[in-house]
Amino acid sequence: MSDQTPLSEADDLTQEERLLARLNGLIQYQSDLLDKVQRNRFRPYCHIPDLFELDPEATRPFSVPGTFISEQVGGNISVVNANGGFLANEPLDLMLGSFLPGGYKRRWEFDLWTGDFGPSSRRGFADINDGLRIRTSSQLSEILPQSEEERYTPFEHPVDEVSVYIPQQFIVWNPSVGENGVHTHYYWDSANGVVRNQKPEDVPEEELTTLKSDPTSQFLWFKHPLGRGDSPESLDLSTMTGGLIEQGEFNNDATFLKSYYATLLTLYGEERTFSEVIRYRHGEDDATAFVGSREESQVLMFDIDRSIVTELLDNVFQKETPLFRDLQFSLLYRRLWDRLFFQEEALEHAFSVTPFYRALIAVDYLFSMGSDGPDSLFEASVNDIEARLPSLLPSRDRRLGLLDYDDGEISTYETLLDEYGDSLESIIEECADGESVRQFAEHVFIHSLKHGLASWAAEYSAGGGDFEAWYDVNFVETSGETVEIGIYDSIQGGAGVSREVFDDLRELSDTELLSGLAEQSSCHIGATEETLVSLLKEYSGEYVFDLAQTNEIASGRDVPEFNDVFQDLGVDFSYARYDDVKPLLHRRLNRIAETREMARFYSVVAETYTTTKEQLNRTPRPVDLVFALEDRTFFDTRVRETYRRFANRRSQRRDLSELAERIEEVTKQCIHACPDCLKRDSCTHQYRYQEQMLDRRLLARALAVLDGGK
Repeated sequence: MSDQTPLSEADDLTQEERLLARLNGLIQYQSDLLDKVQRNRFRPYCHIPDLFELDPEATRPFSVPGTFISEQVGGNISVVNANGGFLANEPLDLMLGSFLPGGYKRRWEFDLWTGDFGPSSRRGFADINDGLRIRTSSQLSEILPQSEEERYTPFEHPVDEVSVYIPQQFIVWNPSVGENGVHTHYYWDSANGVVRNQKPEDVPEEELTTLKSDPTSQFLWFKHPLGRGDSPESLDLSTMTGGLIEQGEFNNDATFLKSYYATLLTLYGEERTFSEVIRYRHGEDDATAFVGSREESQVLMFDIDRSIVTELLDNVFQKETPLFRDLQFSLLYRRLWDRLFFQEEALEHAFSVTPFYRALIAVDYLFSMGSDGPDSLFEASVNDIEARLPSLLPSRDRRLGLLDYDDGEISTYETLLDEYGDSLESIIEECADGESVRQFAEHVFIHSLKHGLASWAAEYSAGGGDFEAWYDVNFVETSGETVEIGIYDSIQGGAGVSREVFDDLRELSDTELLSGLAEQSSCHIGATEETLVSLLKEYSGEYVFDLAQTNEIASGRDVPEFNDVFQDLGVDFSYARYDDVKPLLHRRLNRIAETREMARFYSVVAETYTTTKEQLNRTPRPVDLVFALEDRTFFDTRVRETYRRFANRRSQRRDLSELAERIEEVTKQCIHACPDCLKRDSCTHQYRYQEQMLDRRLLARALAVLDGGK
């Protein structure tokens, strides 16, 4: 790595080294210019922006932008064809999120392209050396000097074994047609743990799995602050936020590292679909590689008082134990991903995490409702869980089971428990520990607050655009008294929107910021679901049907009964507006009250939902209601016949497909967060467990405590 400048852009280069770097930039410019001439046949001329882009001595604001279109954070990068020729200047983050090892995307001339990467000497890692030209690099130990292992990824790499690389050029190629005009065939090379675009000659046949199409790729990343300017501006926000946010700080010159560390692949084989993870290495440096971009922008930082957060969560949990139980299951879901999928590879497919998680939820129902054995999943041993697994399957002579689960899947879970029982038991013990759940809840609250701040700022600013957002994901492991949250412009160098929000903070009233943040957790979908369940529970199905048949709903006019139920929803929806919820509610009512028979049935489902929630002390899922309805005695013969028709559709077998769909009409879908509230397209936890790391109710209830119990 001696020929590459470290991320800190060291100033101790000799005059000769500076001159050599500028000459290399000039040579690269001439090479790129020649490629453009050959491809486009235009008259060559000196284009200053392109030249300055390759000149290491040209810095903002002296460099000239190449276009009036702003660069997204991370900047642009040149892209060349491995077979020769310049392709384009592209946003670096687009390239990293599309063409790192395992990535395929239709791009130039709508052809299929992929990065020019091969296997490394270490299985499960791809070598980035051939596919990237590196601008700067640094050892991770220089970026995280206080850590022996990084905590950003599930793999927890030793920091002295990892280097971080910032590319200056991407090399891609079109795999649609292989050598000598032979069409590409995709293979999963299990010997090296990489995808191949042609059949390799040096890999045994039994190590190759033929793929039917290019993989679906999801790129995993994290963000880390690299530096800020020397002249920040601060604003005391403690008074207007009840001490939660100590201060806001505007910085005109901040840099974040967005670092990609692995590719999660979905592979489509001839006989099965499966998942694999590819990590990166730099063969020449013999180092695990994180590949990233420097996001330079104006940033607005918020310091969150951890002691206030702890007090708020203690207050919330004293009143809301179902929320605590929901967070236990959220922690369980995260640990299944990190430990059983990434670290131990016990779950072979990314799509197998959720079904296993749902099976554990069903087992929890059986424990909670049973008269013998443990009272919940988190009091059970692995042997207890394994003994209950057969009860999840449907049968003619016993209760209904899980939808789409069969003997083979239950057998797979039994094998998993036998081989990885110690790991699962360790996960369950962590989820049963109150202090671990409270620490996790603090993490969820900070993460939810970050999303709330970013959403509020985007709505509040005149720019109206989205913000990049960051929070210190490792704050739980530190002893700091504050947690940092940052939002910054999505344009490289900043566009002044963060400054505008910072200036406007000075003009807010004492309650305006807090109420603005609380409003971000007020979900219209969640409010509609809550109103629907409450309405069906409070009124008979026949009465709801009669209301639905009037032209009041069709005309969109207010129905007093609907409005009354909505107004009593409570603190979770304090900032929801009935006028926003009304159209969604009317559409849902039109579906579930299409006939008098269906209205009666859904009224019973809503009542069962409420009873089951009280018994489980958590939010019921559809599988809970499938079991609860099977346990229920239907005194109304009309409802019993409707239920039997759905549970035995078209055969003597207990077919649950329609029953599950009917139940999901009433069961809440927005349990933690959804696109209508806190869920965002760009999130550190996006491809694993973003929803489980957010909770709109936790945010709403904690902020309500600060806002005087609103």
